[in-house]
This record gives sequence, structure tokens and C-alpha cells, in this order.
Amino acid sequence: MNYFNYFTEVENEFVKRRGSHMLVSPLDWALIESWKQRGVPLHIVLRGINTSFDGYDKRAQRGRKVNSLLFCQQEIEAQYLDYCETRVGSNTTVTSENGATNGHHGNGNGKKSAADSPFAKARLVEFLSEHYELLENLRARNAHDWPLAETFARTAARLQQLLDDVKMAAHPDTEGLERDLTSVEELILTGLKQSISADALAEIEADAKRQLRTYREKMGKEIYEQTRANYGARRLRELYQVPRLSLFYL
Repeated sequence: MNYFNYFTEVENEFVKRRGSHMLVSPLDWALIESWKQRGVPLHIVLRGINTSFDGYDKRAQRGRKVNSLLFCQQEIEAQYLDYCETRVGSNTTVTSENGATNGHHGNGNGKKSAADSPFAKARLVEFLSEHYELLENLRARNAHDWPLAETFARTAARLQQLLDDVKMAAHPDTEGLERDLTSVEELILTGLKQSISADALAEIEADAKRQLRTYREKMGKEIYEQTRANYGARRLRELYQVPRLSLFYL
């Protein structure tokens, strides 16, 4: 992940979760630069942004918009500390948000042992390796469609970083990994929707409505909308032969 792409990915995720387009401020760029310089992995920053907004979205009263990445800083720092505790090499030193250093040891202090996890590390590595290769093949296959090729290149790069982290972790954080894979899947779906023609996308949406017509009255509005979205996503993945990345399919 090069210097420019790191900034761009963080900015894109923040703007997407904020809900309205607003470029990050010079202060935010300085904050991103500090994360980059300290070696905070991109997926940890993205996870912290999403976790921060997930909590924000659940609040009953939201009087003000989130205007700065500083809103996410505390969660990103916490995620980074947790991340470092999973690393092999027991004496990882982390610089916290206030500049202090914290030594973290590979025993995890309260973390689940490998025996407690339903996912063996070797199987996770195999799964991520296979899907990285699939995304790379999709990138090459769609080289003529630059936006789509870029989507597969970006997601393959993210998957490679996740794979490297799992290989280095004493006890991979499967819950965090699942959140990261969900974020990658969402990025792919956004790219597919942007690449497919408006008419083809409209047909998929119309087909979803037809399939659910007889069930709509028995479903709550939220469940109906989610089911319709899931159906459309499945059709798009089938059309472009995109695999599911969730650990549910491991």
C-alpha cells in the first residue's frame, strides 16, 4: 500500500460513512500521516472508522454531524493496541495517541487461545490466499474496464494485507477479520454497481421486486429492503463471478 493510496482509502471510507461529501481537513490529513508513519495498518484505520460510526449511528439523538476524523481517533488507537497484542514477537511497542509507549506481549492477556477459536490459522491463511488469487484473476480478466479493474486491484491489496496479518498473528482476531472482509465485500459491490449499465442494474432491482412480491406483505419494511438488497448483491456477484469473502463461507 503506497503513501498516496493509504490517504485516499482512509478519506474515501470517512466520507462514505459520514453520509455526505466533505473532503478531510488539513488537520485530518496530518492525523492520517501520523498513522501512516507509525505503521498503523490501513485495515485497522478503516475498522476504527467503521466501528466509530456504527456506535454513532445507534445513538438516539445525533444533533451534530461528524466533521473530523478526530471523532474516530480514540477507537482507531484502541483497535491498533488490540492488533499489536495479536502479533507474533512478544515485545511489540506501540505509540499511543498521547505519545506514550506501551509494551504488549504475545500472550494476549485475556485474549482467546487458538483452541477457543473455531477457525484454525492454517485454514484462514488458505482461505485468504485462495480469494486473493481469485481477485487478482478478476482484475486481469477485467483489465479492459478500468474502474472495475481498479476495484479488484484495491480489494486484492486489502486482502493481501489481511493475509499477511493473519500469518504474523499468534491468535488471529476472527471477529475483526470478518468485519474487515465485510468492508472489502462492500467495496466490491460499489464497484460492480458503478460498472454495470443503468438498464442492467434496473433490471436486477426489478427482478428482486418480482421475486419478493408475494412475500412483501408478510415482511417488515426493514427486512424486505435488506432481503431485496441481498438478492441484488447476489445477482451482481453471480454476473461478475465474484466469490463471497465472509468467513461464513470458509
